[in-house]
Amino acid sequence: MKILYVFSLIVLVFAIIMSLGFYVRVPEPIPEKMALRIMEGCLKGLGIFIGVTATLGVSQPFSPFLKNVGNNVYRVCTTGNLWMSKDNSLRITDQLMSGVSVRVYEPLSSIQQTDRPVFVFMHGGGWTFLSIDNYDHLCQKLAKDADVVVISLNHRLAPQNPYPAGLDDVVKIVTHVSENANSLGIDSGRIAVGGDSSGGNLAAAAQLRPEMRGKISMLLLLVPVLQAVNLKTIGFKENVEYLHDSMNSPGSINFFLGYLGLDSSLYSDFLNNLHTTSEFKQGRFKFLFDQQKFLPKEFIRSEKYKHGINAIENIGNETTFQNIKDKLLTPTCFPLMASDEELSRFPFTYVMAAGYDLIRDDAIMFAERLKDLDVEVQLSHIPDGFHNALVMFEGPLKTDVGVRTVNDIVKALKRL
Repeated sequence: MKILYVFSLIVLVFAIIMSLGFYVRVPEPIPEKMALRIMEGCLKGLGIFIGVTATLGVSQPFSPFLKNVGNNVYRVCTTGNLWMSKDNSLRITDQLMSGVSVRVYEPLSSIQQTDRPVFVFMHGGGWTFLSIDNYDHLCQKLAKDADVVVISLNHRLAPQNPYPAGLDDVVKIVTHVSENANSLGIDSGRIAVGGDSSGGNLAAAAQLRPEMRGKISMLLLLVPVLQAVNLKTIGFKENVEYLHDSMNSPGSINFFLGYLGLDSSLYSDFLNNLHTTSEFKQGRFKFLFDQQKFLPKEFIRSEKYKHGINAIENIGNETTFQNIKDKLLTPTCFPLMASDEELSRFPFTYVMAAGYDLIRDDAIMFAERLKDLDVEVQLSHIPDGFHNALVMFEGPLKTDVGVRTVNDIVKALKRL
């Protein structure tokens, strides 16, 4: 009888998940639409759970308890697995480096070598959610297939630890690895730094810190968040209808607010792109995020937007902008705001953009700016990709684009 109850509960939960994700618009080129509907249903259900819990006063939206719940739900809905498995070809250890919690993945085949390449990896999650556990399977895959030591950071998260706490942790680890290369069996001339989404933001921001000069050999910016001055890019407009309640939810604006330590009352201004002014959009900073110059039309699917690429919304809120502009324009908050001089010092940079990603254009514009400055850069645009495809490369929710995405990252790491 207990088995029947358990089975009935599973069926009920699955039915709820499917109903929540049934009407989601999935990118047309993706054949594994059921996998994405399950993901959408899980994440939409999680959002409802967090909202109800906060409304009832049971917990704050970003409390440690809800973060832990969210991390476990995300792991299941992207990998299909709640428990992690260990690849026997790797030595995996949890360590503390310079006060920062990390997980180190070392291929046993090169364990005795003293000149191994290393990839310092920062996970995504809007600077707020997720942990090294959510990316354990990805880090194992990268370490094994690219034959590289991977150091995955459990950097401090917002809103409890807003900017620059997480970035400071990245700088500590890169410095630690560089200064202790011999004891770690690492080649100090082969240090790659990267991450996905907010992790990509932290990687690019770390390169902009003066103390990092000369320490980083390669950057891997995977579907990175790189600016917050224009939240209605062409990529946003083209993709906001896809996976609207999960990966492409406009509600992710709350992550910006938490990371920057801003009040939630600014949500509406950010959501409606009113957080800057028309003068700013036309002013001297425009060249930093000019889509007419730095978004080639080949990356735009819609003919309507190809012809309207130069349109700039003549709206804004002067009061809001004056209160937040210092943070919006700080390059170590948002690297697309960096000057040409700062970007010209970047090492080889691999930038990945996903065609159906809300923040697709951040990656493309950044790569185009680097190319314009003669920095060695590789833009890997995955036309049928979506924001979290890189963690959906195995398991019951495996997608073909996820497999191709990870294989491309492995190929880039082999340049180290």
